[in-house]
Amino acid sequence: MSNGGFQKGTWNQLPSNCTQSFTLTFLRCAEYGLVALTECLTWAVTTETECIQWTWQTTKECSWWSFLFCVLWSVIVTLVCAAFGIITSIVCTVITVVEMIVCLVWSVISIVFCLSNANGGTAFLLTDGTVMMQEYKSFFGATWATRRWWRLTPGQFGSYRNGSWSRLADSGLARTYFASAVLADGRVVVCGGEYSDASGTIKKDWNNSCEIYDPVANTWSSFPSPTKPGSSTVVWEEIGDASCTLLPDGTFLMGSVDSANIAKLDPATLTWTAMKPRGGVGTSDEDSWVLMPDNTVAAPSCQNPPTTWVYDIATDIWNPGNPLPVSIIDVADEIGAALLRYDGTAFFFGANEHTAIYSPTASPQWSNGGDLPPQDGNSLGIVDGPAALLVNGNILFGAAPTNAAGDFLSPCFYFEFDGTTFNRTNDPPNNDCPTYSTRLLLLPDGDVMFCREGDSSFYAYHSDAATPQDSFRPVIQTCPTNIQPGTTIQISGLQFNGLSQAVAYGDDSHTATNYPLERIVNKQTNRVRYCRTFNHTTMGVATGAKVITTNVSIPWDIDNGDSLLYAVANGIPSEAFDVAIWPILV
Repeated sequence: MSNGGFQKGTWNQLPSNCTQSFTLTFLRCAEYGLVALTECLTWAVTTETECIQWTWQTTKECSWWSFLFCVLWSVIVTLVCAAFGIITSIVCTVITVVEMIVCLVWSVISIVFCLSNANGGTAFLLTDGTVMMQEYKSFFGATWATRRWWRLTPGQFGSYRNGSWSRLADSGLARTYFASAVLADGRVVVCGGEYSDASGTIKKDWNNSCEIYDPVANTWSSFPSPTKPGSSTVVWEEIGDASCTLLPDGTFLMGSVDSANIAKLDPATLTWTAMKPRGGVGTSDEDSWVLMPDNTVAAPSCQNPPTTWVYDIATDIWNPGNPLPVSIIDVADEIGAALLRYDGTAFFFGANEHTAIYSPTASPQWSNGGDLPPQDGNSLGIVDGPAALLVNGNILFGAAPTNAAGDFLSPCFYFEFDGTTFNRTNDPPNNDCPTYSTRLLLLPDGDVMFCREGDSSFYAYHSDAATPQDSFRPVIQTCPTNIQPGTTIQISGLQFNGLSQAVAYGDDSHTATNYPLERIVNKQTNRVRYCRTFNHTTMGVATGAKVITTNVSIPWDIDNGDSLLYAVANGIPSEAFDVAIWPILV
């Protein structure tokens, strides 16, 4: 016990993603050489071209009587420039070949000693209870996303600590910091990317393309980008790390990083509708958006602080709120994570030490919360970074030192916020990083997964004190009592989507978990299976007395016999519902 009775949680290591594929191990090593070769050859050709252009440009300054000499000099220098380009290109190629040979040897050693691991990145909780994670790579201290994706499947008794990793299909692009959501049908939509490899190598290009992942088919496919108002063909120039949220009706709302444009995606048709822009704010860049229970979205403006806004979904209007007394935006226009709490208020972490609270029933609705406590004499903030809502309603988050320049500093110090006090808790072992490179994901067992860009160690935060109140639980009202493997059933009840989106980051990672999962535990074997859910009635939050229905796909190979079925929302299970699982004998 500590902090006046507060009980600190613990960080338990999750399985590493050790790669036994020679091809992938070699590719991870070799791709650095290929990138270096591309950059080296580009530099050589560019330098050669500029040298030749400069050489012949000087002939324009020669007088008529020295023109012949100038031409002769330019020819000689051109040959020297060309020779430089050729020699440099050969050197680049030779170095790359040597690197490839080293990679061949390294790959053999890596497989024998299990040294090649997938590094952490943005992670989603799929509706079948598995974790879908993007692999990042590190190169001389810099980290970048790859096109590779992985799945963490819990062990046979439901433990993610005893889970296993498997490869998923590669996406069409490697995107770093992008808009995203798990849709009501279970697919995953991704749009944009502050950085991408659309040009062939990772560049800061504010990518404007979109893809969607189908977990049943294990395939990625592209779909059209949003278009500008009044046009069906002129697409947004940039999407980048756009702010976004999934609305209760299942549509996907996204704001532009370079204009006031707002667009909404219909997942059924993968078509966009241009929405009304926010008046007086030129862009949604860097904003944190919070979905509220009353069909609104709350968001302070990062580009025009300390203004605040509430988006009315039904009328498609951004209504201004009262300005915050103290801004929570830093000099770089950054903000931290923001979450709807179980008391109905939205809590916003600042990129500085300040916080903000949006309370729809208060007057004024927007106010400042308490300041984050300093550590080691340094003020703390979340200059881009995640937070997750524990099952007891506390917010788990990491904060790092801040300065007047808005730099991304380290290490990260971890806290649980109980609504009143920022309780200092234990840090993950690999917390020596700025907040923006970390990710948190609420798991179905109530633990919170931690991973960070460019690091292959994953952890889960567990708190024995994190026990949900019964009022937080989903309630199953209707469910078949006899279930056949390989079929699809419907169940309905209350609070299937939880009381909050539960996971937030800001603008760079959107991995909300406000959708129902179904967990079945066999009474004889105690084995646990998560069954894929899809086409939920709503993607709202804190739905109260509204009856929610979802479809549940029962695996063919599930254990037969008497079992317990649980609806799980944001890591909180319902009371058990007795079912019998038996095949139909013919």
